[in-house]
Amino acid sequence: MKSNDEQLKSRGYVDEHEIKDFLDVSKEELLDFLHSKEAAKRTIAARLLKNNRDMNILKELISCLLKEKKLYTKIELSESVSAYGEEASQILIQHLGKVGKNQHAELPDKPFEKSSYPLPRDIISRTICKIGVPAIQYLRDCLHTGLYKQKLEAIDAIGFISYYENDHSCQNDLIVMIDQYKDDPLMIWKILRALQSFNSVEVLEILEKFVNSDIKQLRWEARRSITGFQRKKFNNTK
Repeated sequence: MKSNDEQLKSRGYVDEHEIKDFLDVSKEELLDFLHSKEAAKRTIAARLLKNNRDMNILKELISCLLKEKKLYTKIELSESVSAYGEEASQILIQHLGKVGKNQHAELPDKPFEKSSYPLPRDIISRTICKIGVPAIQYLRDCLHTGLYKQKLEAIDAIGFISYYENDHSCQNDLIVMIDQYKDDPLMIWKILRALQSFNSVEVLEILEKFVNSDIKQLRWEARRSITGFQRKKFNNTK
């Protein structure tokens, strides 16, 4: 059964015509809306504050994103935060792996069946992915200086952005991490997934070494990444 209008609204869903009714609301009022008990009002505020280029508003949007529970409001907040681009990246990085419990904390029970690059599960990582290439330099720094959980989610974001934007700047950083974390199956699994995004001979050779791993999840991911790697390479030659 589909959610009715009331249920959707309770989750923060807002129609376009409803947004238009609030176009003349002041910035100060919209900031108050961000803390409304009504999820729909929070969504409206997030949408209409999107075009401001005020660091204080950005920080407020991020603060709300970190604690928001309603689906559509969370999506709108993510969109608005990502619109700030590189400025948002610098703040978002520190929150990687800390929001919600949807991240991979252990190896999966079954393989991901698609060859395309999967959307990260961490909401902060997803938001960074919307920013794209301008976020790469901060994600790259995170690989070297971040906490363990931050690195796990940074790898997902790097893989996603690199795959869809054809950015190869982090390839060697990920390869170096394979040796650093050789005894950490979860980290290696994340790296193998991200390596799908880099169509080089060196990466293919690394993936092929893991096809016969003693750990089934690493075998799954190496094979899937090779398939995705080859498809991406084929599409790039068209």
